[in-house]
Amino acid sequence: MSRFSPVALGLAVPLSLFCQAAFADLTPSEVWGDWKAYMLQMGYQVSATETANGGDLSVSNIDLSFSMPEGEGTMNMALGTIDFNQNSDGSVAIILPSVMPITISGNDGLEDGEDFNMVLNYSQTGHALTASGSAEALTYAYDTDTFAMNLAQMRVGDDMIDREHANAEISGVDFTSTTVVTLGDMRQYDQTGSIGAMAYDMFVRNAENGDAVAEITGTVNGVKIAGKGSIPLTAVDSTDLAAMLGSGFDVAGTISYGGGSANFDLKDPQNGNFVVKSTSNGGDFGVKVGANGLAYDLAQRDLNIGITVEGMPMPFEFNMAESGFNLLMPVSKSDDPQDFALGMKMADFTMSDMIWGIFDPMGQLPRDPASVLLDISGTLKLLVDVLNPDVVEDMVGAPGEVQSLRLGALLVSAAGARLDGTGDVAFDGNPAGMVPGAGNPVGEMNFAVAGGNALLDKLVDMGLLPADQAMGARMMMGLFAVPGEAPDTLKSKIEFTPEGQILANGQRIR
Repeated sequence: MSRFSPVALGLAVPLSLFCQAAFADLTPSEVWGDWKAYMLQMGYQVSATETANGGDLSVSNIDLSFSMPEGEGTMNMALGTIDFNQNSDGSVAIILPSVMPITISGNDGLEDGEDFNMVLNYSQTGHALTASGSAEALTYAYDTDTFAMNLAQMRVGDDMIDREHANAEISGVDFTSTTVVTLGDMRQYDQTGSIGAMAYDMFVRNAENGDAVAEITGTVNGVKIAGKGSIPLTAVDSTDLAAMLGSGFDVAGTISYGGGSANFDLKDPQNGNFVVKSTSNGGDFGVKVGANGLAYDLAQRDLNIGITVEGMPMPFEFNMAESGFNLLMPVSKSDDPQDFALGMKMADFTMSDMIWGIFDPMGQLPRDPASVLLDISGTLKLLVDVLNPDVVEDMVGAPGEVQSLRLGALLVSAAGARLDGTGDVAFDGNPAGMVPGAGNPVGEMNFAVAGGNALLDKLVDMGLLPADQAMGARMMMGLFAVPGEAPDTLKSKIEFTPEGQILANGQRIR
C-alpha cells in the first residue's frame, strides 16, 4: 500500500510525456533540459545524445531506466530520437518517433522465481506536440490520430513466449489533450483531454497442452480525461508514496466514458467453454492522492452481464441500472481529526428468470429490482503514517482512534422486503470503553424494516429457511424492534448514552 507500481508508472510515461510534461522555457535546449530534470526527479536514469542544429535540437538514443524496489528488476524505455524545433511564433514543435519500445525485466517475486523480460511497443500516427505560452504558464497541445500499445516480445526464464501463446494490445483513435503547467515552488499542472474510442485485445494459451485459450476483448467510447495537481521539484523516490506525499505531492484526476463492452472467452476442450459478456452505458472514475488522504470514486451506469456455460441451455443474465463505490481514507499522522468515508451503491439489480428458477421455480418471491446502498463517514485521529512501511512494520495496536461515525444511509431492498437505517454517534476515547481504540459511543442509530415477516414466511414455505431459524429471527426482531405504523413493519431506535448504557426503543439492554 505504501508504494506505487513501477510497471504501472512506466506504462503511463509515454502518454504523460505528451500530456503532462512540464518544460521551463520555450527554447529547444531548455525544453529538453527541463524534461530531463523532471524525469530525474521521478526516479529515472536518463541517457541521450544531444545534437544542436542552429536554433533546433535533436536528441537521439534516448534511454530511460527505472530500478524497481527491493531488487525486483528494471524497466527501460528507448524513445529513439526526438527533435525540438523552434517555431517562428516562439513556440516549440516536438517531433516524436512513431514507435517507442518499453522493456520491462525482473523476476516474479517468488523465492525460486524465474527472471522475465517483456517488450512493449508504443506507436502513434498523425501526431503533433507543441509547447507555447510563457515560462510561468506553459501550454502543451497534443493530438494523435491513432495510438497503440502492444506486446512485442516476452520471455520467462529460458522460454520465449511468442504471439501464438500470448498477446496484448490496447489501441485508440482521436486522442487530444491540453495541459497548462506552472512552475514555482512546485510543478503545478492542469490537464484536459479526450479519446474518441479505445479497444483492447488480450489472449493467453495454455503453455502445457495448448488446447485451452483465454481471450479478453473490449471497447470504450467517448473517453474524457481531467486532472490537476502539484509535483515536487526536488528528487523523490516515486515508488515511495509516503515520501512523495511528505514532499508535497498532491494530484487529482477523473476519467469518464460514454459506453463500452467487454468479453471474456475461455475455450477449454477438456473442462468446457465459458463466456462472459458485458456492456455499460458509461461510467466515471476519480482518484485523489495527497497529504490529506486517498480518495476513490467509481460509478457505472446500465451494466449488463451475460454468462454462458457449456452445458447450460441459456445464458445467465444480470442487469444493474447504477453501481458505485467510494472511499476516503487519511494516510498522514495528525493530532487533529481527519475525515474518512466508505460508500457503495447497487441500484435496480435484476436477474434473468433462469437464475430465479434455480432457487425459486414456483415464483413465490417478488422479482422486483433489488437495491443496496451504504453511506458511512466519520472522523478519526491517525496515530501513524500508514503509508510508511517502516512505521507500519513496528506498529503495535490500532493505527488510529475513531472519534465519530455517521451512518448517512443504509438501504437493502430485495424480494419484497426493505431495510433502512441512519445514525450518528461520537466516541469518548475511554480506553476501557466498549469499542477498543475508540471508547464508548454516544448517539443513536435508527432502523426500519418493511415486509420482513412476509419474506421469512416465504423462505420457510420454499424450504430455504428452517422454521426454527425463522422463529429465532422473529424473536431477535421482537427484542430490538417495535411495530411500525403500517402492517408488517418494524422500527428500532438504538441509543448509546454518555453513561455507557445501550437502549433499544427506550428499554435498557446494556
